[in-house]
Amino acid sequence: MKTLYISDLDGTLLTPDACLSERSTQLLQHLSAEGVLFSCATARSIVSVRSILSRVQMPMPVVLMNGVCIYDMHARQYQHYETIGVQTALQVTEILEQMQVPAFLYTIEGQELGCFHHRLDDPVMEAYRAARPQRFDRPFTQVDSLTQAVSDRTIYITMVDQKDRIQKIRDAVAHLPGLQYAFYKDVYDRDSWYLELCGAGASKRQAVDYLRHAYGFAHIIGFGDNLNDLSLFAGCDECYAVANARDEVKAAATGVIGSNLEDAVPEWILEHYYHNQKG
Repeated sequence: MKTLYISDLDGTLLTPDACLSERSTQLLQHLSAEGVLFSCATARSIVSVRSILSRVQMPMPVVLMNGVCIYDMHARQYQHYETIGVQTALQVTEILEQMQVPAFLYTIEGQELGCFHHRLDDPVMEAYRAARPQRFDRPFTQVDSLTQAVSDRTIYITMVDQKDRIQKIRDAVAHLPGLQYAFYKDVYDRDSWYLELCGAGASKRQAVDYLRHAYGFAHIIGFGDNLNDLSLFAGCDECYAVANARDEVKAAATGVIGSNLEDAVPEWILEHYYHNQKG
């Protein structure tokens, strides 16, 4: 039975310092050599995913930005992506400017990922921007108004702030046509929440469905920890929450495994794979 194992990254596969441990790296290298098909489904973009998984062979495409993009790491190209309609994206940026909430807007031109921002007077958003050029060489562009960056290639709008402030933005944009969102807690900062906006055709579930049909998977097993992984779970035949997952994610899971501190995802895959081989 052709099986895909697909894991969230932050809070699930990665350690609390946002790295892939040496043990997990070795296990995933071994599993790849054995022919096990593994992928990830993350809110991250390819810039950071490529860096984090640089030592792991990834023959399967990865799911990025909560399902917005499907990227072939071997061919180094976007295999599929969903856009936000121009009028809807303009409405979002107008609301953000009216409510004076800073955000990042992403576009894809050819195979190039662009990231635009207006002002960054919020310390959390500034820290988000400041860390990434140093760690991942992400291309950021400052514009006078975020509406200037909107095009027919707009794929993603994201912001991070305290829950109450972000929730007001969510409520203001939730009715817009052709738009959906992921709203969840930052696993690295207990006081911050993410709001991530994308086209209605993009979600971790829809990305998993795409991989299932494109590659003929009979069985898909997913792993996650946060609210944005509920969509991933909905597309899987089996789904497992790590021990450090939110209670809502554990309640939706087939079962609960060890924590991200214990390399639980690759350890579980290894045990499951050899159990099936013997069976």
